[in-house]
Amino acid sequence: MRQAWLIYRKELLGMARSYQLLWVPVVLMLLVVMQPVTSYYLPEILAASGSMPEELIAGFPIPGSAEVMAGVLGQYSTIGVLILVIAGMQAVAGERYGGTAALVLVRPVSSASFISAKWAGQMTLMLLSFTASYAASWYYTVLLIGPVSWREGMIAGGLYILWLTFAVSLTILLSTLLRGSAAAVISLLLMGALSLGYSLAPAWFSWSPGRLLVEGTAAFGDSPLKPAIFPSIMTALLSFVCIISAVWSLRRQSIPDLRGD
Repeated sequence: MRQAWLIYRKELLGMARSYQLLWVPVVLMLLVVMQPVTSYYLPEILAASGSMPEELIAGFPIPGSAEVMAGVLGQYSTIGVLILVIAGMQAVAGERYGGTAALVLVRPVSSASFISAKWAGQMTLMLLSFTASYAASWYYTVLLIGPVSWREGMIAGGLYILWLTFAVSLTILLSTLLRGSAAAVISLLLMGALSLGYSLAPAWFSWSPGRLLVEGTAAFGDSPLKPAIFPSIMTALLSFVCIISAVWSLRRQSIPDLRGD
């Protein structure tokens, strides 16, 4: 446990020195805050362009707060996942191919401590980025559009945190197996396939983590909330399997592991 804590602190120090702890939350915050700001000022933007009739602009509807927050969540399922995958693609691969992992694991440090510390570091980055950006978008939606239900907002945010947890875990696994760029591409393709799979065949992919995106967005709709217990459990289980697989894969590689062997 002490080894994992030391590697976790080293991971956070590396993120601070590379400004990941700064630029990832700031980029996500700017991305999602633009949703309520653009929705509110869209009629003025169209009027300033001079290419729209005044009658059409006068009748242009401003979306409600629930619709704006659903749009905010949509940003996390696309650009948000892309940013987090790019930030984490070198978490293990960078140290494997740079030789740092061999220097760490040649000491009495287990593969489980190494991988769990890497995962905890990426989770800290994800939770910090999501919480700051989600709170900022919530604040600007209330300020410009109208109130947002606490219950619906918390349920939707919780489901999306679970989805992003799976994205982080999958990226850690693929970063253990592949080089950073390949890990990022395959992670994004798998996440996209899970999301698209539930959209095309919801009956077959009712267990899929991709269902969390639909249920999270639907929390802001008018229809009654559907329980998402089964896909939530499956997503947590798949995240755990990814971490265990990453530990097993690291032990199988040529990097010496004095405690794992």
